[in-house]
Amino acid sequence: MTINSEFVVCGPQTSKPSLSRPVMIVGLIALLVLGSATLWFVFRAAWADAITLSARSIVAEWREGSGPAFTPELWDRTRGQLQSALNAVPGNARLHDDLGFLHAARSQGMGDVPIDGPEHLLQQTLMEAAIDHYREASALRPTFPYSLTYLALAKHLREQHDEEFWSAFDHAMQYGQTEAALQSPLAEIGFANWSRLGVKRQKAVVDMVANAKAPLRKKLTAMADQAGIVLRR
Repeated sequence: MTINSEFVVCGPQTSKPSLSRPVMIVGLIALLVLGSATLWFVFRAAWADAITLSARSIVAEWREGSGPAFTPELWDRTRGQLQSALNAVPGNARLHDDLGFLHAARSQGMGDVPIDGPEHLLQQTLMEAAIDHYREASALRPTFPYSLTYLALAKHLREQHDEEFWSAFDHAMQYGQTEAALQSPLAEIGFANWSRLGVKRQKAVVDMVANAKAPLRKKLTAMADQAGIVLRR
């Protein structure tokens, strides 16, 4: 049998010093604390999922234009369930997305209201809440195009075409222009702000429309025609 001399130490052998008892105790406590924190986080996330199952199901159906008929009472109950879960798990991007949708949908559902009336203030407040939730969701998932798209759309509807709006729109186009579910809202934003897009953004929107699947491409082209925009590649 041969021995690799590189790992042979000449001279008297010495044993490795063992960890002291206090150090071992501190290490075990640290492991217990870390494990407990992890379990608590998992428990809270599971609990949030459990108590919002009904609410998330309703939101998913409303997103698809189906589900139970909308009533203020059902909206309040759904929002309350989602908000309670978010209070327990503040960093849940999905809950922020659902709450953003709820507020934006109710705001848009109010239609045209008198500007000097209390309904107009409620409509604006609802859309501002939607913006806040989509902003939080986008911060938590900065490459998730759905949050970015609807943040840009909500700000567009509030006529807030600021730096945050353009950043959200640009990143939504970067990460989501091939998502069929996002192409209509992205086109809506782009066509409504066409003169402010500039050549680079206009080309990105034109390419998105050109690369959309046939039925949707026809719809997007009709949207452009209605906005008086000629799409040229």
